[in-house]
Amino acid sequence: MAVINVLIVDDSSVVRRTLKTVLSSDPEINVVGSASDGREGVDLGLKLKPDLVILDVDMPKMNGLEVLAELKAKNPELPIIMFSSLVQKGSLITLDAISLGADDYYCKPSTGSAEETIELLKKELLPRIKAIFKKNQSTSGLFKLPPVLKKENRDLSKLSPPKLLAIGVSAGGPDALKTLLLALPAPLPIPAIITQHMPPDFTKSLADHLNSQTRHSVIEASEGDKLVPGRFLLAPGDYHMIVKESTAGNCVSLTQTPPENYCRPAVDPMLRSASKVYGSSVLVVILTGMGQDGLQGCKAVHEAGGRIIVQDQATSVVWGMPGTIFREGLADEALSIHDLPSAIMMRLNIK
Repeated sequence: MAVINVLIVDDSSVVRRTLKTVLSSDPEINVVGSASDGREGVDLGLKLKPDLVILDVDMPKMNGLEVLAELKAKNPELPIIMFSSLVQKGSLITLDAISLGADDYYCKPSTGSAEETIELLKKELLPRIKAIFKKNQSTSGLFKLPPVLKKENRDLSKLSPPKLLAIGVSAGGPDALKTLLLALPAPLPIPAIITQHMPPDFTKSLADHLNSQTRHSVIEASEGDKLVPGRFLLAPGDYHMIVKESTAGNCVSLTQTPPENYCRPAVDPMLRSASKVYGSSVLVVILTGMGQDGLQGCKAVHEAGGRIIVQDQATSVVWGMPGTIFREGLADEALSIHDLPSAIMMRLNIK
C-alpha cells in the first residue's frame, strides 16, 4: 500500500492542526510537514519532496498563488489542492489557480463544531487526495519525450475539413484556452466543444471569461444545446458532456454517469460520443493537463479516422494528458500552444 506524503501550507494553526488530525486518521496518508507561511511552504515543498500539497491562498510573505507558481515551476507534476474560503468567494482566484496548475479546490468549512468539521473533511477531502494522487501516478514517468515532436503520416490536403472541433484540457487550462482562442479566427466555421476539468460553479465563470476576453462565443453548455458553427460549448462542472445526433441538428446532452479518470466532466465520454456522431470529421486538440483523461476517447477518434493534435511539453503546465496520447502514437503532431492555432486553421482550410 503506497503512502501519500502530504505537506500542509496554511497560516492558521487551527487549520493546520485540524488537517493533521484528518489526514493522520487514514493509514494511506502521512503528513510529512506543515508550513505557517508561503515562503516556508516553498522551502519545505522543495526540501521534503511531498507527494501532494494542501495550500491556503491568503498567507503572509507569499500568497498561495505565488507558492503554487513557484512549486509548479520546479515540479510541474506535483499535485496541489487549494484549500481556502476564497475559492468560493472569488471565482477569479480559482481561475488563476487553475491557470497556474492547481489540481483541485476545496472550500474551508465555515460552520459546525470542530468535530463536525473533522468528520466532513474525512468524508470529502480524503477521497479527493487519493483520487488526485492516483491520477498523477497514472502518467508518472511519461514526461521524458522531447518538447516538440511530429508524427504526421497523412496527406491533409486529401482529407475533407473537419466538422467538429473537440478540445480536452485540465491543469493550466484557462490560460491555454485563452491563448488558443485569441489566435483562432472568429467566427469559427464549425462547432466546437470543450471539456475542462473543473468543479461546479466555476465553469460558467470560465465560459464568461473566455467569451469576454476573446472574439468567440463561449457558453457553459445546457442540456440540448445545438452544435452550431461559431460557438464553443463548455462542459459544466460535475456533468459529462456528450454529443448526440438529432434530426433537428446535432446537440449535446449532459449526464451524471460515474466519473471517469477521477473526473466529471471527463474528456473521454465527450470524445467517444463525438466519434460516433461525426466519425472521421472530428478534430481533437488535447491541451495541458495531468493524468490520462482523453486517451480512450482519442483511441475511438483515431479508429474512426479523425485527426488529433496535442500541446507540446515545453508549453504545457503538465504534459500528462497530451503526453500520454502522443506516446501512444495517436496524435499527428505535438505543437507549441502558439503553433496550434495555425495547425487547426490548416486542417479547416482557413487561410
